[in-house]
Amino acid sequence: MTPALALASRATGSASFPVDFLQTQPIDPEKLAPGDGVDISLWGQDSVGVFAHGAGGSGGMTDMGEIVIDEAGTIYVPQIGRVHAQGLTPAGLRDALERRLSRVTVGLDVNVKRTDRRGQTVTIEGDLGKPGVYPIGPGTQRLSGLLSQAAPNQTNPEQLAITVRRHGESASVRLSDIYRNSAENIALRAGDSIVVHNIVEDLIVLGATGAQSRVRLSKRNYTVLDALGDSRGLGDSLANPKAVFLLRIRADTPMGADKPPVVYQFDFTKPEQMVLAGKFSVQDGDAIYISDAPFTQIQKVLSAFSATLGTARSVSGLSQ
Repeated sequence: MTPALALASRATGSASFPVDFLQTQPIDPEKLAPGDGVDISLWGQDSVGVFAHGAGGSGGMTDMGEIVIDEAGTIYVPQIGRVHAQGLTPAGLRDALERRLSRVTVGLDVNVKRTDRRGQTVTIEGDLGKPGVYPIGPGTQRLSGLLSQAAPNQTNPEQLAITVRRHGESASVRLSDIYRNSAENIALRAGDSIVVHNIVEDLIVLGATGAQSRVRLSKRNYTVLDALGDSRGLGDSLANPKAVFLLRIRADTPMGADKPPVVYQFDFTKPEQMVLAGKFSVQDGDAIYISDAPFTQIQKVLSAFSATLGTARSVSGLSQ
């Protein structure tokens, strides 16, 4: 192991959303959009209803009920036809209705209220407490607001990936990056699909170690020293500190191809090598092998010989 190899193993920076995702401006939740619902009520002068066939009410009020803005961004109102609503606030739509209705009647009051129906929604699924379809509104204009409502598993934000799919484009960042960098807290758009999933990466530790085990990578740039620590380190009486190996199948090796792995050797009798082990980042699928100390093989032979000799003596004792 050399300093150059350790440096080359490190992940450079973090993933980021595409530029067009980062530059998207938040939706104004006050402005109406296709699919939104509005409740419109009209009051005529001198308690006279505005429309003869409208839903009657007291005091000349006509309750038109909930009207859903269509895909063209308009609503239909009797007597005046279609009125553009997309991009207007409820107050702006009220003013537009009053202007249009003033052509057919006088002394008119109009009231426009938003209903709970929201046309701009996003879908979020995966490792969440509350997956589902969420409207884009106050508090959910950006990714962090949506995540706070969907309740992702935050046991380890470093290993939790957030994938956003938009108009055929897909990108992933880690939850910890969204917390660290506000630029990654992107504004949402209607139709976005968000998937939250754990990043599962493992390596295997074998040989003269405290535990033969599969070790889960708990962070980016998880190192050889991290792996040895999580597997209880080298066995004091068994391990050869000069022969700690990391075996890696090359990424360009085709599936099923018979190619030898790349092997990195660490000599832990040298302090600088232990420092490099704390800087060398492992990858998913790597294996660490710790060789036996030279005397350990002799010890194994002597133990086997001793066990055989002990058995022979026991058999001899029984025969007497």
